[in-house]
Amino acid sequence: MSAQSGCGICAGIERIRTDGADNFIAELPTCYVVLGDAQFYRGYCVLLAKRHATEVFLMPSAEAHALFEELRLVAEAIAAVTRPWKLNYECLGNVEPHVHWHIFPRLETDELRHAPVWERPKSERMITLPDSDRTALIFALRKEIAARIPNARVATN
Repeated sequence: MSAQSGCGICAGIERIRTDGADNFIAELPTCYVVLGDAQFYRGYCVLLAKRHATEVFLMPSAEAHALFEELRLVAEAIAAVTRPWKLNYECLGNVEPHVHWHIFPRLETDELRHAPVWERPKSERMITLPDSDRTALIFALRKEIAARIPNARVATN
């Protein structure tokens, strides 16, 4: 699928394809799944549509339906790993006009659990996981995604 010049998400996808990425979780038929950099919400992932489109309705219908099914299955895998109180989904595209979803596992113990994730100060959200925890989380997510989407491409190392 074609990349759009100047699109940060298309550039990120190209880096995943050519060099790999340390946050790569899985390649699915219509998207890539990556672990988000900010892990205050442990298990936060982003789905990046392979096709450059600024809106879902601009995608071919069958592809958009397949993308939604992949989103559903990835969310189920994230829930299996993180056991959240609730998952939040966001598909904005105001900063990066390319179809992508943010999936945030929310915990009942979070005092801001009824608020959008963006209300938490950025300085609090921008925490990283220790390497061993991050690696274990990525492997657990890969296992759960592969169990739900047999044609998922996941790294084995």
